[in-house]
Amino acid sequence: MGLDRKKERGEREEKALPPRTSAPQSTEAAPFLGNRQVGQPSLMAVQRTAGNAVAAARVQRVTDEEREKANARRERWAKRADKRGGTQPAASFTTHQTPFGPYNERPGRGGAPYFSSNREQYPGTQGDDRYVREGQNQFDGLIPTLDAEHFDILVEALKGGQLSEEQIDQLSDEQCRAAAMLIGIAKAEEVREPGAIKHIRSALRRQANPEHEAPEFLNDFPQARIGGAQHEKRVRSGKTRRASPEVETILDASSSSDESMSD
Repeated sequence: MGLDRKKERGEREEKALPPRTSAPQSTEAAPFLGNRQVGQPSLMAVQRTAGNAVAAARVQRVTDEEREKANARRERWAKRADKRGGTQPAASFTTHQTPFGPYNERPGRGGAPYFSSNREQYPGTQGDDRYVREGQNQFDGLIPTLDAEHFDILVEALKGGQLSEEQIDQLSDEQCRAAAMLIGIAKAEEVREPGAIKHIRSALRRQANPEHEAPEFLNDFPQARIGGAQHEKRVRSGKTRRASPEVETILDASSSSDESMSD
């Protein structure tokens, strides 16, 4: 059960969402990022998201050996998940509790569950159901809603760790709703593609770097892209290959404390 965020102290006041990084903003990135601050790695991610060919150079940053190592590691994660029985979706509408608050699950198409939350559960919030979406002159969605310092907390929750009230109080109500939804959606990805949960945790850890901007999550975990549900199957069939950010994300997972024992 999650902590009662209203207990005794009443409703927490909504916090403003500060910029993710203080790096100087590029004028080239401005049409895509609005008032968000961006460094060079972020600019490349935005250019790629916007279709700029400059970002294609990132594909060459890892060796074929590293790419094959990442492929093998991702396949081992899937096999281990299958051996454990995998993550099972709910058979009917269910409300789950997280340290950040509730989210709802119902059966979806193709066996993968559908997750949602609402204003009754999070009064005064807007909510979203997409990792990253391109709005008018800026990016919004679940990932941009959180600040860099929140992602280590979120990953700890995804691992089933106990969070303190002080940790949860760092998030506004809007951010708690986003964090709870990310936990639900991460589980949906694991249902769709066994082993995905480790990949997502590593991608979320990378967001803890203030200069690692929200759009880069879509490079680190391409399954999150619109139409990306078949990404892993396309990689395994040889129809596509992993770009550098995804390879680095998978390899980074093995060096973290909770992944190293099951690499």
